[in-house]
Amino acid sequence: MQRPVPVGTRVQLLVDDYLIGASEGLATTLHPMSKLPEPVLQAAAPWERPETGGLWGIPNAIYDPEDGLFKLWYNSLGTYPGRNQQREPAYSCYATSTDGLNWERPELGLFAHEDSTANNIVGMNGTASPNGGVLDSLEMVGLEPAERRFKTCGSAGRDDSGQGCHGVSFSGDGIHWERYDDNPVIRGFDRGDVITAAKLREATFPEDIPGLPNAKYALFPKVLPQLGRFKRRSFAMCTSEDDLGGNPFTQWTEPQLVLAPDLRDDEMAEERLAAAKSILLLDHPEDHRCEFYGVVVFRSGDTFLGLIWIYDASYECARLGSNNQHAIVEVQLAASRDLLHWKRLGGRQPVIARGGPDAFDSHMIFYHSYPLAVGDEWWVYYVGFNEGHAARWCYDEAMRQQYHADVKAGRRHFPAIGLAKVRREGFVSRDAGADGGTLTTRLLQPGGSRLEVNAAVADGGALTVEVQDERGAALPGFGAADCTPVTGDALRHAVQWGDRRGDGGWTGRPVQLRFHLRDASLYAFRFGEG
Repeated sequence: MQRPVPVGTRVQLLVDDYLIGASEGLATTLHPMSKLPEPVLQAAAPWERPETGGLWGIPNAIYDPEDGLFKLWYNSLGTYPGRNQQREPAYSCYATSTDGLNWERPELGLFAHEDSTANNIVGMNGTASPNGGVLDSLEMVGLEPAERRFKTCGSAGRDDSGQGCHGVSFSGDGIHWERYDDNPVIRGFDRGDVITAAKLREATFPEDIPGLPNAKYALFPKVLPQLGRFKRRSFAMCTSEDDLGGNPFTQWTEPQLVLAPDLRDDEMAEERLAAAKSILLLDHPEDHRCEFYGVVVFRSGDTFLGLIWIYDASYECARLGSNNQHAIVEVQLAASRDLLHWKRLGGRQPVIARGGPDAFDSHMIFYHSYPLAVGDEWWVYYVGFNEGHAARWCYDEAMRQQYHADVKAGRRHFPAIGLAKVRREGFVSRDAGADGGTLTTRLLQPGGSRLEVNAAVADGGALTVEVQDERGAALPGFGAADCTPVTGDALRHAVQWGDRRGDGGWTGRPVQLRFHLRDASLYAFRFGEG
């Protein structure tokens, strides 16, 4: 008999087949995020230079339950360099919102812009500021130093030997940031600039789970392995070795490659570039390929989800004397159970797609933040670009002037922050039509005596659940015929068998679940406590 999977009381997504023993008559559906048609934040304040720049940097969003506020960190740049132009100062800024849609810029008084500190700047060139994701470790206050509640990571340039370096920064309030004294925390050859962080364990998941990393944090630095003719952006992973000591988020294992593009990615890149040909500034068939520019990893239940920045290169800027590429970018979804082995989901179709040719996010969905649970949805903030990657490195002065004229006339858009939404735990569903279907799990070891399902049942449809023993026989009173059909649409349908909500004996024995669906979609399930 196979060993049961310990699922405790954690949410169990059905994005992959890990928990599925058998399935009949069901389809697997990827649900892309829906996007608001207009940005939720764009350059407006003088230090954001609305006439010449935009909101370029990585947006990092959290919801702070202590303050009852959404909090957003973002970067602003001025006129990004054309060929042989100098970069203008970058500002890291901070905004708050009560609803996640309408944002305010608090006057923080930290940094001067044009002789005034009446602005929301929390960092500028040469100072510590949020970069590769802001982690809020509120649940760790008391176990970690309070001044390290907020954590971020970023590029630390290159050392004297040419190794790429990455460092970390901390803040107690999200406004005052300090770099770690002993940066860089990781370094190596063939490293890129991008790095993101992930929080692997929540306060509600304190126990060690076989097969899952037991570290508290992970970093995902960009690496550049040689893949075919090109060194390609890919991603490595390392975990924190000192989770609960006095120096968290600073000691890391050696990064190892975990995500890299393959031949199928190149084939699909050719298809996407062909479809986008009308919006490409520069194109050369010999330069076409797919790379992974970045990845945002977050945990939901026992599954790690990765939002991958799919980078389709159309032109090698070395032809113009630069070392970058012109490219378009969208977002795809992957899943992992151990952070080492990843499964690409949804046929590698976009989960956050680029907008139409005239949209503010027509060319790139870039630098997205961790999903936030807002009501029944997950929200992701991202920067949308109306031009391709490295376009401005390719502009001559006439092209740059034309771009600004087009922006002023409303024909083009500076980068701005958009918002994408999807059902909570709802990136992937298992669906049955009118003919019905079934899904049977592997043996599970529950941690609770009640069952809840995240499901949408159409009018006239139904979902029932049979609880079975290790031989596949229904437990007395918990057969499919005993189950009150689940109807309607909810994240936490409480499954009931007659007047019974479950059985305390489930926690002491392995069981398997057999779902019967008709005109219904199943996203996830969990065992709850009685």
